[in-house]
Amino acid sequence: MRLLEGRRVLLGVTGGIAVYKSAQLVRELKKEGAEVKVIMTPFARKFVGELTFETLSGNKVFSNWSDEPLAHINLARWAEVFLIAPCTVNTLSKLALGIGDNLLTTTALAYNGKLLIAPAANTVMYKNPAVQENLKKLKDRGVIVIEPEWGVLACEEEGEGKLASEDRLLDWVCYALKDKPLKGKRVLITCGATREYIDPVRFISNDSSGEMGFSLARVARWLGAEVKVIAGFTTAKEPPEVYIERVKTAEDMLNAVLKEFENADVVIMNSAVADYRPKEFKDKKIKKKETLTLELVKTPDILEDLGRRKKGQFLVGFALETDNILQNAKEKLRRKNLDMIVANPSSAMGSENYKGWIIAENSEEEIPPTTKLKASQKILRKVAEMLSEG
Repeated sequence: MRLLEGRRVLLGVTGGIAVYKSAQLVRELKKEGAEVKVIMTPFARKFVGELTFETLSGNKVFSNWSDEPLAHINLARWAEVFLIAPCTVNTLSKLALGIGDNLLTTTALAYNGKLLIAPAANTVMYKNPAVQENLKKLKDRGVIVIEPEWGVLACEEEGEGKLASEDRLLDWVCYALKDKPLKGKRVLITCGATREYIDPVRFISNDSSGEMGFSLARVARWLGAEVKVIAGFTTAKEPPEVYIERVKTAEDMLNAVLKEFENADVVIMNSAVADYRPKEFKDKKIKKKETLTLELVKTPDILEDLGRRKKGQFLVGFALETDNILQNAKEKLRRKNLDMIVANPSSAMGSENYKGWIIAENSEEEIPPTTKLKASQKILRKVAEMLSEG
C-alpha cells in the first residue's frame, strides 16, 4: 500500500515562476496513491497551462466558476488536505486578511480542514515586515507554513525564498494527514554505522545505510513527536524537517546519546554500532605489508548502558541476527532491560526492504516483507499503543 493511498489532496497553484515544480509534485502525489485536484489562479495559468495539470492529475483543473457555480464549496468539502504551492506573497496576504477574490482564495475561506502554504518569493519581498506579519497571523490560526529554502532565485539573486523541494512538500502532506498519537513526546533515534579507526584512512565498520533509522524519524514526526536523530555514517536520504547530529565512533555516539537521554521520552537505538575497535590507533597511515595483525577491544554497549540508566524512558532496541532470531532477540530484551525490541535477519542491513518481528515482554508481532518506511509506521504505532497503556 502506498503512503497516500486513496487520500484526497487539493493543490492550489498561484502565479509564480516556481509553479513548474508543482507539476512534478502532482506526479509524486499520484505516485503515492493520492487523488489530486488542482485550483489555479488566473495568473498561474500564464506560467503553466491547465492541460499540464489535467494530464498529470487525471482530473479537471479549476480556475473559475464558469462550469460549477459552487466549486469553492464542493472542493473545500472534498479535500482532506489543502496545500497551496507555490503561494505568492499576494495570495498569502489575502488569506491572512480574509480576502476571497478568486476561486483559490474563496475555496480557502470555505475550507475548514488542514491548510498548508508553501511561500515562494524574492528574498526582499518575503522578508518584508508586512508579509512576515501576515505569515504570523496565518500561523497563529493553525495554518502550516512550509518555510522556503535558501538558493538562487529567478531574479538571479541568492537568498531565502525558493519554493520547498517536492520531497519536503510531500512529507508535509503526509504529516498533515496523520493522527498524532506521539504529540508532546520527545523521540531520540540513533541510526547508521559507526566507524572505528585503525589509522587516519582505514576503519572497521559495517553495511548499515541508515534507511531504517531515517524512516523511523520521518514517521515519528508525522505522528506528532519532537524528533532528534544521532547518526553515524549513512548512505540513505536524510529525512526532511528533522534535526540530525553526526558522530563517527561508538564512543562519540555514546556521549551524544547520554546528553539527550535524560530529556527523551522514547529512545530508539537503531544504529549499527561496531562491537570492536582497534586497541591502538596509528596516527600515520600503516604501510602495506604481507600480513597485519590487529588487536581489538570491545566498544561501549550503549543499549545496555541505557537500560541500566533509564528512569521512565521507553527504550527500544534492534536485534540483527543470522540465526535463532526470535530466541536471541527475546534474550536481548531481558538482558538489556528494554521495553521493546525489533528483530530482523541480517539481510535487512543495507536493504530498502524489511521484514522482522516486534517483541515486548508479553507480545510478539510479525512485520511481513515491506518497505522500511511502512515497517516504521507499524513499529511506532506499537510504541504509541504501549505508551498509552502505561
